[in-house]
Amino acid sequence: MKKIILTILLLFCAQVSLANSVIDNLKEKKKTSYLDFILLKIETKLIQRHSLLGSQPLALRIQYQNVGSQIEFNEEESKIIITIIAIMDKKRYAEKKYKPKISDCNIIRNLLLYGKYGYNLIFQKRNKYLTNEDMEELYVTRFLSNLSLSDKEINYLLKNTFVEAKIIDTLRGNDIFCEGNVARDLK
Repeated sequence: MKKIILTILLLFCAQVSLANSVIDNLKEKKKTSYLDFILLKIETKLIQRHSLLGSQPLALRIQYQNVGSQIEFNEEESKIIITIIAIMDKKRYAEKKYKPKISDCNIIRNLLLYGKYGYNLIFQKRNKYLTNEDMEELYVTRFLSNLSLSDKEINYLLKNTFVEAKIIDTLRGNDIFCEGNVARDLK
């Protein structure tokens, strides 16, 4: 009986020791780089925000049937690229003719990243409610918060994060592609 209890006790201690060594091993050996973690955080938050570009009862912007995003790191140029692809609603734009503009690219970027239009609804001109400083602050708050990054690293990430937005018109082929820094106007 003593042998059985001693054997069970040894197995239990070995199991606890093995579990601790696995956790310690994961802590010591970084299986995922910090950059990969940042990219995953940005991508996850963007995917959560795709519903912001759903159809509206009163259409104040282009209506989309599908929106997708992707995050990549370009090692050669050492920059993060956020790609947003939005497909215009076929049903709506079969009846209404509309050619997407550069401001539409900026609006989808603004809504996904910052939760604001940044443009006048009627004239589609930039408004004062989403400045470049606002975009920088919102980007840092939404995507880079709760990370142990220095101010130098945050500034580097802001400077080297770019957005590529593409609006696809499947009916007439009036696709538009815009790109630029995450906190500046896309062109």
